[in-house]
Order: sequence, then C-alpha cells, then structure tokens
Amino acid sequence: MSRRRSWLAGVAVLTAALLTAGCSTTEGGGDPVDGGELTVAAAQGIPQLNPAIRTFAWEEVLFPLLWNGLTKTDESGEIVGDLAEKWEASPDQKTWTFTLRDGVTFSNGDPFTAEEAVAAFEYYLDDDTATQEKNKISMITDVTAPDDKTVVITLSEPIATFAAGIVWVKMIDVGSLDTIDKEPIGTGPYVVDKFTPDDSVTLVSNENYFGEAPLLDEITIVKAAESTAAVTGLRSGDIDVLWSVPQGDVEGLEAGGDIALVRPDNPSQWPSWEVDTTSAPFDDVRARQALAYATDREAILEAAYYGQGTVSPTNNALGEVNPWFGGDLTDYSYDLDKAKELFAQAGITEGSTLTWWGIAGSYPEWNTSGEILQASLKEIGITLKIDNNDIGTWVDSFYPAGKSFPGYIVPNFQSTPPEPAYSLNFYLDGRCECNWKSDEFQQAFAGAVAEPDDAARKDKWATVQEIINEEVPLIVPLQSTVVTATGTNVAGIWAEGGGQLHLENAQLKG
Repeated sequence: MSRRRSWLAGVAVLTAALLTAGCSTTEGGGDPVDGGELTVAAAQGIPQLNPAIRTFAWEEVLFPLLWNGLTKTDESGEIVGDLAEKWEASPDQKTWTFTLRDGVTFSNGDPFTAEEAVAAFEYYLDDDTATQEKNKISMITDVTAPDDKTVVITLSEPIATFAAGIVWVKMIDVGSLDTIDKEPIGTGPYVVDKFTPDDSVTLVSNENYFGEAPLLDEITIVKAAESTAAVTGLRSGDIDVLWSVPQGDVEGLEAGGDIALVRPDNPSQWPSWEVDTTSAPFDDVRARQALAYATDREAILEAAYYGQGTVSPTNNALGEVNPWFGGDLTDYSYDLDKAKELFAQAGITEGSTLTWWGIAGSYPEWNTSGEILQASLKEIGITLKIDNNDIGTWVDSFYPAGKSFPGYIVPNFQSTPPEPAYSLNFYLDGRCECNWKSDEFQQAFAGAVAEPDDAARKDKWATVQEIINEEVPLIVPLQSTVVTATGTNVAGIWAEGGGQLHLENAQLKG
C-alpha cells in the first residue's frame, strides 16, 4: 500500500498558519464609505432567532451580528478574545478562568457581567436545551462568577482546546428567552428591526454596542426564491451578497467580471457517506476500505461539485491544507482492482447488491455522487441500488446514532471548524450515525485534546488520523467549498472553513 505523509510539519508552520479560516472581498469598486444598506440572500430562510438551538447552518450568519461569545475566531483563523479580554488554564487544563472586558452592555442597555455569562452557560448545559454545542461543553461540571469580571469554568477532563470549543456559545440574555424571536437581546453590533420567519430579517446598528460602530446602517437577509433569480438579482444590484452559490453557477459568475467570490482558504465542509459499521457487510473493515477505493473522488469533485473543492485521497475529514493534517496515511485513490479484492474478502462478490439512500429533489450533488459510485461498482459486478427518499425521513431513519441500516450507503455532510477537536469529534462514540466505536480512537482523541503543547498535539492528532484512516468509519470523498458571491462594491466579508459567513465588518464602496 502506498502511504502519505503530511507536507505540513513543525511548530513554525503551526504558529504561522494555525487554523487559517477564510478570505474577504477587497477588490473592485471604489473607496469604502460609511453607511448604506446591504441585501444578503440565501436559498434558505431563517426560521427562528435563538443561537443555542439553531436548526439550519444559514442561521449562523446572525451569530457575529447579534451576539458575542467569550472567545471568537478571527479572519486569520486564530482564537481570540471577544467578551473575554484574556483567559488562562490551570496546568491540568481542567480549570479555565476568563476575565471579561469592561463596558459591555446588552442591546437593551443592561450591563453584561459574569453572572449573565454563568446564566448563558447554564442554559446551554440544561438538559432541556437542544443545542448542537452540547458535545463541546458537556465536560463542564461547574461555572461560577467570583466577581463581576471573572468567569471560572471547571471541566471533568483536561481540554487544551476549550477556548476554541466555546466560540459558538453565545452570551444571550436568558431572562428574555420568551421574546427572543420578536426582540432578541444580544451584545453584537446589530439588533433586529424586523423579522418574518423563513422569509427575511432586517438588522440595524446597535446603539449600545461596546465596540466600534458598524459600518452599515442596515443589513437585510432574505430567502431567495430560486438560484437563477438570485444570480440575476446579484448582477442587477438588487442583491449585494449571495451565500452558498449553487456549484454549477460558480464558474459563470467568476467569468463575468462584475462579481467577486469569497471562498474559505481552509475548506472544512465535507461529504460524509455513512455506513452501519455494526452490521454486515460494513462491520468488516475490508468492506469499508474497499468502498474507499471504489470512490472515484476526482470524478465526483468535477461532476457533482463542479470542481469546487479538493479531493481527499486519504479519506480524511481534514483537508491537506489544514495545519493539523498529518500521519502515516493510506492513499485510497480510485483503484477498482483493490476494491474488488477487498470486497471479495469481506463477502461482497459479483452479483451482490448495496443500496444508496438518495434524496428526491434536494442535494443534487448527492444524487450525482451516487450515480458515479453506481457506475464504478457495476464495473466490478456489484449492483448499487439508488433508493430516493424524502429528505424529511432522514432523521427518523438514521438519527441519533444507534440505528441499524445494513447494506446502505447514506450521504450526509458536515460543516466543521478546521480545529480537529471539533471536526474529528464527529467520530466519537455516539456521535456518528455510522455507529463506529473504537477504544483506541477514544483514548487517542482524549490525549490530543488534553495536550497543551502545539507540536506535541500535532503528533497526537496524526495518530488519531492514522486510526481513522485505517478503520474507515465513513467515506470522505473531498472537502467542498462553500462559495459566496458579492457585487464588487462590497468589502469586508469573509468566510470560515465550513462556509459560515461573516458580515460584521461588511462595508459598501463608492
């Protein structure tokens, strides 16, 4: 077997490139001007305004506009202070002390103190709060406020990456939860002026914001009727920003010259084809390795994703540009001979049938991927039945982890931070619908997140990736790029690796 070694090595690289996140729009147009209105469109609407219980990825566009956390990710990808001006961890990485900045108030004028931070964390930790952040903070055993400026968080286990793990734990006003969809109270640069669920939300500047006043008078976020109309609106100037451009439209927009594109520098959205690792045939690691070899990543990238991304030949959730990528990794580049051999060893021979759980009317890239895999498997005598379903049945069929689906290949995707503690954690016991459980992985993962030294942690993450690479709990064909298009008169927009759009510093140019 051929092996791959990361070309990124050494603490100097980590220091220089740690978690590079995205790029902003800076070219074209005239000089930046203060004020003005920005119209932002996406194929999805925003159904509700509670950041803790977000239901769709697009809701995250509101996070940096309306709320702050104790920490945040900056445009270079580093974890920096937000409402906390500094923090320190105990030597055992189990007690974290955050010092809050002065002069912060909620948008209604009430002061933000350590007590409000404690209340926010308690809300996120409450068993009745259905938050996706729970897995990042479940190890918290206590949150206290010794004084108005100090928050002390105690963990049950050492987590050296904890400051990164709480970026999306937003400091909401817990006392106003009953009216959060009518008048959300936050600490961010904007406040909600009007909100029509699943249609539009209009934001205006927050007069009580603790930082520099936002550069725009108003941001309106609207649901686009359909992609063709949205692209037309972008070209005419009716829309200033279009998030998650359909991949088939990207090349045409890029060639037009009157549109600027925003792409993450370190894409961290990745398709995840899930199989049930606890039932035949994919309880046999050789069947999973065979499926990895039978995945024509190059063809899928070009035909299903229109070239918007990079292939993952080592079947890795971390892209090769990620500074944490590494290890002695098997290259699973397309090889039907190896796939046929391994399938046969696992009992999947000519005449066998597998099933692709497809989606009717949504995610065309999934359908195209399934068709490419179907054609590949046919070459080695294996039938892939494509079973299209309503997307609404996905949850009942596969979520949460623990459900059995023998012989199925189930497409999904993950939008994760580049930090492996919060991307590779998808493989932890009970998280991945693939039902994979590995004590070796659990121990290696725990050792990596507990390691405070960057260079030593990089080596430990390499070991974690080697385990995943050998065991193939799921198929990762590529890292896909979420592309945002803007008019050339827009500046200051950037995107995180998972495509999360940042508009807090957006500005128009004259």
